[in-house]
Amino acid sequence: MTLPRAAAALALAAALARPAHAPAAPSEVPAAAPSQPAAEPALPADVTEGLAPEQRQVLEAWAKTTFCYCGCPHTVSQCVKGHKGCRHAPRMLNLAARLVRAGAKKDELGRLVESYYASFDRRVTLDISKFGPALGDPGAPVTLVEFSDFSCPYCQLVRPALEQFVESRKGRVKLVYKPFPIETHPGALELAQAGEWARDQNVFWPMHDAMFASPGSHTPEELATLAHDVGGDPKSLLAALSDGRYLPKVRASQAEARAAGIKGTPTLFLNGRMLVLMDYSDEGLELTLQDEEEWVKNRGWSRD
Repeated sequence: MTLPRAAAALALAAALARPAHAPAAPSEVPAAAPSQPAAEPALPADVTEGLAPEQRQVLEAWAKTTFCYCGCPHTVSQCVKGHKGCRHAPRMLNLAARLVRAGAKKDELGRLVESYYASFDRRVTLDISKFGPALGDPGAPVTLVEFSDFSCPYCQLVRPALEQFVESRKGRVKLVYKPFPIETHPGALELAQAGEWARDQNVFWPMHDAMFASPGSHTPEELATLAHDVGGDPKSLLAALSDGRYLPKVRASQAEARAAGIKGTPTLFLNGRMLVLMDYSDEGLELTLQDEEEWVKNRGWSRD
């Protein structure tokens, strides 16, 4: 039940619980008060729907005092209400609303939004030349790099959402997987090496999906069975795991990730910009993709 419907239900229940009174005599019936125009909502209802009253107050206060990042001389609240040409303010407000809905308080909302926008000026160069093929259209202008660990339960949960996000936005974004095995996870290093072996065998994405579909550590023989199932040569994989030929490549990817500032998996980069707010929902990723597309097109925020 939505918040407005819940409030209406409570009001109706309270009305039904009031004690009954005898009807007033005609001479005692008060004159009807003149109707007052309904107050205009401070923010669009579709943005505030589902927010508790205190959450709505936090969002409204932030929107009234924070200027839009597009560079126009208006607060976010002014932009969404009167500056209809601004395409950026609705996304900025949606971002703040999602943070409030997730639990951000008054003293942290501004800091979180600021950290998100600051990330657009902090780019790193990531080597993807030997980590193909990308999932999606190779010519897509936005490259989404995922540092991930085949043994990580959270990576396993995020994987289908990321793949569906990219598959449904062909021509806009492509996904590149880079290994960052957490070595305290049993078998993580071997799984990462198996993934790099699969690239050279042209079976990376089938092997990627197979390893994520059967989480946990694997013996070399079990990985060889997966390799066979996806069309690879199991003996070749066993030899690669035995001599560690892909270990330097995995170590280099780990080192690059640490230099880029990652602390865990999965961590995403859009055109070298770390996704500092870990909202991996389809809506959250779409909003940040739109921001990235605007940034790439204008080399910054467009001036509406």
